[in-house]
Amino acid sequence: MSDSDSEDIQVIDRVLAGDTEAFSVIIKKYEGIIFRYAYSRVNNYDEAKDISQEIFMSTIESLTTFRRESKFITWLYSIMVNFCKNYKKKSARANIVSLHQKQGENEMELQLHDERENTESRVINADTLRIIKEEIQNLPDDYREILMLRDIEGITYNEIAEILDLNLSNVKVRIHRGREFLKNRLYARGLI
Repeated sequence: MSDSDSEDIQVIDRVLAGDTEAFSVIIKKYEGIIFRYAYSRVNNYDEAKDISQEIFMSTIESLTTFRRESKFITWLYSIMVNFCKNYKKKSARANIVSLHQKQGENEMELQLHDERENTESRVINADTLRIIKEEIQNLPDDYREILMLRDIEGITYNEIAEILDLNLSNVKVRIHRGREFLKNRLYARGLI
């Protein structure tokens, strides 16, 4: 078990013992990943923030079902992927979870940082980045999803297989085909 996995388990144990404030450690650690994935699905900043909050609320409410048979991050990604799939199927804006929520005797507050003010992101060539994001958005769902997990978030092939409930060879094929689709689209737009 890696140090990161051990830290996650320690935080989960604290939350399950009643220290719901400890969950803020999980939020800080994974909010960027969750937000980027949600944004890749809806392409709307505010909606992606709302979805991120929903995913974290769903996660904390489901912690008692985490059996520790896989890494916490893999379990969290499964929640994220399934939530986004279901959200997209609904075609309607999901209900927004209040930032304050009672869980038993405890009240907790979720605070996600507003990344729109991040000046580092402005250093990157905005037009090129916009085109790449646009082309990723235009990929078929299966390829967009798998490329986000592998190439943007750095999830391993085995973890992706577990998250998406695919066999390892299907994961490799989809990643290869997705990269080829993206490469051809970027080539057609003169970026490579």
